[in-house]
Amino acid sequence: MVNLTLQRNEQFAILAIVAAISFAISLTDWVQRGMLLSANIALSSILAVVFLYWLPMVISYVLIICFKIGNWPLQYIGFYGLMVMGCLCWGVLRSGMLNTHAFSLFEALTIALPWSSGIFVVIKFYLSQKLLKQEKQLRQLAEIKLLHSQLNPHFMFNSLNTIAAFVPNQPEAARSLVHNLAAVLRYSLTHSVTSGKIPSKVSVANELIALNQWCEIEQSRFGDALIIDFDIDDALLSEVIPPMILQPLLENAVKHGNSRPLHIDVLIKKLANQLMFKISDNGVGFKEQDILGSSDAGLGLSITRSRLKLEENAELRLGNDMHTGGAVVSFSLTRGAKEC
Repeated sequence: MVNLTLQRNEQFAILAIVAAISFAISLTDWVQRGMLLSANIALSSILAVVFLYWLPMVISYVLIICFKIGNWPLQYIGFYGLMVMGCLCWGVLRSGMLNTHAFSLFEALTIALPWSSGIFVVIKFYLSQKLLKQEKQLRQLAEIKLLHSQLNPHFMFNSLNTIAAFVPNQPEAARSLVHNLAAVLRYSLTHSVTSGKIPSKVSVANELIALNQWCEIEQSRFGDALIIDFDIDDALLSEVIPPMILQPLLENAVKHGNSRPLHIDVLIKKLANQLMFKISDNGVGFKEQDILGSSDAGLGLSITRSRLKLEENAELRLGNDMHTGGAVVSFSLTRGAKEC
């Protein structure tokens, strides 16, 4: 119970788990005593969950959030005290329904101690793990943002130089390149990492539109020395993927291919419940240390590798084509909901 809020579904899940454990213990106790289930016994068990667990948990959580109580011993003392009071209230109600004695203060203190300690430790551990996960995610997002900030000026510089070269003799081509550049930058800004949030996923179709506009700018720079082919099943166009996940890989291939004409193939295909992405070229390929991950193989690869850390079971794989010797970059993503 640190100063980290629980989502609504997490709150309900915790309350449900505690209730299930309480009912399981009560049922075991009834069976061992040979007691027959009655309406009063069932109602007493429900009241135990409400007064002994749910109310103390909800009230203490609200107090911690409202008054920003960050001291965990104080958090526990408050929770323990509320559970003791809940136990006393339940004892009074229980005595009236089952004709048994009400709990004394000592009994309430004894009953509440192990339950309050166990619940508090488990929730505190869960919140600590959640905080560590969020901090790791924020560090990864900051790393991605930094890497993108290094890549964008490089792309802008090359694009503006290309446009400037077209302006004197091919103004229409220059105008088209300006439109493409504006569209690519708009797409990049729309789906950039901002305010520590992961950008929303986009359809493969929208990603390809932006990627084609980027490719047109690059092909204007290199002319016939750069050929980029796409092999994508139309049925996959509605699948959703992280935005700007492919462009850094193409940028890396163009920069490090060192072969002219450079031929880049982009393949997206379905494998069971995953989408497989592969970018290959006929360039000089990766060095052995790049494949083994012992050296920095390029800014574009670093961006994609960092971005894939935010996805489930996604890893960037590097290799060389056994026939052409060119570089091969691949990764797989678990298929999610399709864009309507």
